Amino acid sequence: MNFIRRYAFLPSLRGRLIVILIIAAVIPSLLTGYISYRWIYIVQTQKIERDWVAKAARDRDELDRKLEELAKVSQLLDVEGGIGREVVQFIRSADSFERSVLYRNIAQSMANVNFSNPNVGAMFFYAPDLAEPLLFPNTSAKLAFDPQALPVFYTQKLFSYFGPYPSLDPGDRKYPVFSLLRKLPYGKGQFLYAYIETKIAGLEDMFAPAGGSAAENPNSPVYHVLADPNGKIVYSTLKSDRPGEVREADFANGYKTFRAEGRHGWTVIQLIPTASYNSELNRWLREFGLFASLSLLLGIFLAWLIWRMVYRPIRIINKEITHFSYNQSPTKVSATGLAEFNRILTNFQQMSRRIAELISDVEEKEKRRGQLEVEKLLVQINPHFLHNTLNTIQWLARMQGQTNISKLVSVFTRVLHYNLGKKNMMVTVREEVEAIQDYIELQGYRYDHAFNVGVRADPALLELPIPRFILQPIVENALYHGFDADEGGEIDVVVSEEDGRLLLRVQDNGQGIAEEKLAELLESREPLHKSGLGIGLRYVREMLGVYYGSSAELKMESKRGEGTTISIRLPFDKTGGFGLDSGVDRG
Repeated sequence: MNFIRRYAFLPSLRGRLIVILIIAAVIPSLLTGYISYRWIYIVQTQKIERDWVAKAARDRDELDRKLEELAKVSQLLDVEGGIGREVVQFIRSADSFERSVLYRNIAQSMANVNFSNPNVGAMFFYAPDLAEPLLFPNTSAKLAFDPQALPVFYTQKLFSYFGPYPSLDPGDRKYPVFSLLRKLPYGKGQFLYAYIETKIAGLEDMFAPAGGSAAENPNSPVYHVLADPNGKIVYSTLKSDRPGEVREADFANGYKTFRAEGRHGWTVIQLIPTASYNSELNRWLREFGLFASLSLLLGIFLAWLIWRMVYRPIRIINKEITHFSYNQSPTKVSATGLAEFNRILTNFQQMSRRIAELISDVEEKEKRRGQLEVEKLLVQINPHFLHNTLNTIQWLARMQGQTNISKLVSVFTRVLHYNLGKKNMMVTVREEVEAIQDYIELQGYRYDHAFNVGVRADPALLELPIPRFILQPIVENALYHGFDADEGGEIDVVVSEEDGRLLLRVQDNGQGIAEEKLAELLESREPLHKSGLGIGLRYVREMLGVYYGSSAELKMESKRGEGTTISIRLPFDKTGGFGLDSGVDRG
């Protein structure tokens, strides 16, 4: 009862797998076996019958071909354009020399015909009015010829076909032959006959003693019967006490018959004893039953193997998942014995390590982002108050006609709004470039345009997203720390594409930075709120690390007296990490 109650509703994969695999092994085998039996039985029966019908048709076609060859050969013996014309001259000639020449020519022609038709047996001309009626035989054996004694097969106008019967040539009587006696009129009331025999090469099985045997089963006899166009049996390999009185109805019972009718109405009949005919089908049925049983047993065995191969690795995988749920530390991967499940376990281990790394990375990035927000808030001393105050100064300057002061305050307001505004931390290249241009204009008022700053940006890159406020600190450092003199400073800001990445480059012709100072700027991790040359670079470095990780590159090159070049290479990120950050007032 416990077992039945346990598997009544099959709540577990194990129980369902067992039942499904048993059903998958047994039901398809039974259905396939039944359908296969039904259809293969029909196909096999039709195949056997079709094979025997085809064999009867082949025998019929071969015999038809041999009888047609007799007619073709007889054309060569015709009195009109054939050898028969010289035979008529030989019969009518009284000149011994002419007869000698004609005899030699006729004998040579007969030899040529015999050579070109190797299936031809005995062949000669028959002139019943002569004292020696057999003329020009192709054999040296003594031939006894009586047309009335030959078994007629069928007749067609001047053609009479005989057979099968033993050859007239005593040396060639292993198999029966068929023959043609063609009537050749050559004068008023005078007739000459051409007699030609054909061998039964290719039909030996048809005329074998006791009927021969099936090729597939040598112990299964096959009998052959020939019937003339009138239905009379002219030849049979069946043993009978009344061979001359056998009719087709006599073997209707006890034999499986296959018929093939020739062109001129005669019929070839193959007779297979019913027991022999069914023995082949019964043998197939026994073999089918044996293989069906073996297939069923093999299916059940394979189902058991599948269940074992699937359920054991599932238990191991479940064990690993359970362990990971309360302990994310890496463990040694257990072997399941199957490459596919081993790959799943390996991928799970890699995924678990990656998850742990991502959790740690997210925690670190959140910590660093919080630090950046704190640093940013430290410098945002009531931005609304500053904006309102600057707007007031701008209006006072306009009212008093101080256009330069008004323009200066306007530019400064835009710069301040960009730096302290509540936009997302991600902006487009266009916005960053516009902010740089405002900043440069603002600094131009301060330094009375003692330096020259050029900004070049690829128009195709203007809508790409980048972190806000990463170019201004670099430009600011170039202005404040790159030049000693008050004039002649050149700063070049370039935004372009290089090797499939976004390149931001700031280059100046200032005094340069010493190598030890350069290394300190690139590697220092001091807090951002300290003042000095490195504060802007550290801020930029931290921003790139938060939003791009290791995929961003910050490179600084400098030579004393030649200037400094700072390059930032970013991946082409169409989303730009908008989901990572929102405005400064997010919460």
